[in-house]
This record gives sequence, C-alpha cells and structure tokens, in this order.
Amino acid sequence: MQLTTDFNDDFWQPPESEFQPLLEFEEEISREIPHNDISLLTQRIKRSFLDYVRQGIMLEAVRRYRLYKRQYRDFAEYCKLVLGRSPFYCKKIIQAAQICLQLIKSKFKILPTSVAQALPLVKFAQVDEYGQTQLEEKWQTVIDGFPPQLITAAKIAEALDENPEDRAKQVRIGGKSYQLLQQKAAAAGMAVSKYLEMLIGGTEPPDDEPPDDEPDSEGEPTELTAEQEEICDRAEAFTRQPKPKRVAGFGSKKLSTCYQKAIKNRSDKASDSS
Repeated sequence: MQLTTDFNDDFWQPPESEFQPLLEFEEEISREIPHNDISLLTQRIKRSFLDYVRQGIMLEAVRRYRLYKRQYRDFAEYCKLVLGRSPFYCKKIIQAAQICLQLIKSKFKILPTSVAQALPLVKFAQVDEYGQTQLEEKWQTVIDGFPPQLITAAKIAEALDENPEDRAKQVRIGGKSYQLLQQKAAAAGMAVSKYLEMLIGGTEPPDDEPPDDEPDSEGEPTELTAEQEEICDRAEAFTRQPKPKRVAGFGSKKLSTCYQKAIKNRSDKASDSS
C-alpha cells in the first residue's frame, strides 16, 4: 500500500490527544504552585462550576443552526457519534444552561452549579399569558431556605415540590435486607414498593387461594369430572337395587369410603338445585 503525503491532522491525531490540554493544565498549576494567587485560583474554580452553561450555549448553537448537517443526519446522530452522549442528555444541558443564563440576567449572584440543580427550575421558566414566569421567585425561595454551600439538586427539588406528600422518598437498606424484601414481595405477588406500603399500613399479604381439589370457604364441593360423574351414577344405581337376603355365612357388600363421599356430594348438589 502506497502512502501519500496528504495527511489529515485530525485523522492522524491519537484519541487521547483530546485530553492532552487537561494534562498540560495540571502541569501548569503544579509548576506555579509556589507563586499561585489564591484569589485568581478561586475565581477560576468558581467559573468552572458553570462549565455546563458554556456547553449548553455551544450545543444550542449546533442544534439551532444545524451545524451538524454536512456530516450527520440529525442532532441525535451528532450527539451519539461525536460527543458520545445521548441526545436526551444534551437537550437537558441546553435547558439547564438557559435557566442559568436567565438567572444571571435577573442579577442573581448565587446560581445553580450543575445541570441537576438547574433542571428542577425548568417548569417554572415557562411564560404565562401575562408574559411572566415563576423562575426568579422560585429560585429566591431556594436561596432563602439554604446557605449556598448546602444547596443540592435534591434540596432544590424538595423546596420547589408542590405536592410534598406524594413525592417519592429514598430509604437506604442493606443488600441482604433488600434481597429478603424482594423474596417476600415476590411470594406475595406484589412489587417491592407496594409490599412496603402494605407493611407500613399494618396489613397482611393476601392468603393463597385454596387448591381446586378442596372445598371452598363455604364448604361447597367442587365440580365433578365426567369420570367421577360416571362412577357416581354406577354407585347410585347400585344402592337403589333391592337388597339381597342375607345368607348364612355371607355378609352384605359394603361401599368403599370414596364411593360414599362421591354419592353424598352428588346428593347434596341435587338437593341444592331442587
């Protein structure tokens, strides 16, 4: 195979080269440690908390202006093949970035520091018929309720929850305990969550239904099969025959217990139907 001199730098670039700037940044910081200015580093650290906003701005530019269309079929294909991320997640980054930008424009100094923190605010950014949103009001509720260092995505969702009683809560249990819970729930024919609700409510799992060959709770016999019906017919006909006279030395033939039970069941059914 003959090689040409028309090399493409992007093609020949090793895969790990995209991470090279991070390694160079590490070397830069390590080299300057004795002379680093804490205020400068603090500023850069705070700025990095909002990197998701920069990602969202760039993703929105790619999507809105269809910058992917020369090489890829759609935005979803671009996200999966180039970025290695699902299009769903990329759209969430865009939404989160737009929330943060709107809060910046509203002069807030404390901002969501991650996609997860910004997403619970998305539904409050919708504009109503009067051109207003609840975003600023809801975010103010969050920062009034928690100091900045304690703000998390879970606490934001909890503070903004309009139906706190219906909101699912998380409970941590050990792996063995959960396996036992799964087994008991499966034995009761229930999902784990429903089984827990039942236990918390103080109720017991439903009893198993009685087998088909046993009487039900009211003592009624089960339906007879065709073969059992035929046996009962023969046994009943036998009992209606005239009793033979006793002969000395011979006893009358006695029906077996199973025949007696079958005849009794059939007689009970006949009397019920009449």
